[in-house]
Amino acid sequence: MQYRLGGTEELMMETSMNTETEEVEVAETDVILEAFETAVAADKSEDDIKMALIGAGATFKNVTRLYNTYMVDAGYAISKEEKTEIVEKILDGKDLADEAVFTKALDAIVKKAAGVSEKSAAALIRSFAKANELECYKKPKGSGGARAGFKSRFLKALVATPTMNEAECTEYLKTAEGTSGNILKHESVYQAIRSMANEIHAA
Repeated sequence: MQYRLGGTEELMMETSMNTETEEVEVAETDVILEAFETAVAADKSEDDIKMALIGAGATFKNVTRLYNTYMVDAGYAISKEEKTEIVEKILDGKDLADEAVFTKALDAIVKKAAGVSEKSAAALIRSFAKANELECYKKPKGSGGARAGFKSRFLKALVATPTMNEAECTEYLKTAEGTSGNILKHESVYQAIRSMANEIHAA
């Protein structure tokens, strides 16, 4: 004969099982967070960090959400609300159809909004302009190629000085035209390019 657990006993067993599940989930979350911190410390790319999270137990469905949450919590990025507030404060009352104003606003957003690249900042400005029915600067088509970005200027500097050392590279990144906090945060990438240029020159 089978007996059904009474209400109190059944509730106690269910509570115990829920607690154990929660403890497992917390332990798994700690492992995933540790994987994130390790990958960031190693200056891994966004894709590599996400792969590290998946390797630590994150699902494909949740990996982007976890990545974004950890980036905000660690101070490498800001929340959507904070980003919106920064963009609105910088762009309010600006003539975004003017190239100089557009460029200045773009640089200001990159410097103040952690984790926002130049490309993302430009998209945010255009989105703001569209939402507020404002004219926005657009690079003329057929003007002889894309406007040289910071990376292009950096590569030209390396061609001119292929023996650039680490200290000189750091100084260039800090003082060159178009530099930003986002660029300085990825100094290791530029140093790796510099090191490769040194090797090619010495070969």
